[in-house]
Amino acid sequence: MKLDLKIILPYVVIIASLAMTWGMWSERLEAVEKKADSVTQMQQDIAIIKEKIMWMESYLIGDN
Repeated sequence: MKLDLKIILPYVVIIASLAMTWGMWSERLEAVEKKADSVTQMQQDIAIIKEKIMWMESYLIGDN
């Protein structure tokens, strides 16, 4: 049984294309996950800042 390069080459190209596509999708997914983590952290920071501002407002208004 002799394997010819003409028979094997299309399969090699298909496998290489699938591997490249998998790698690109993995990178994009990681980037989306990082952005989601960043947004979550920003939301937490905003909530803390809002709480501190509300405390300062109540402190300043309470003294009057």
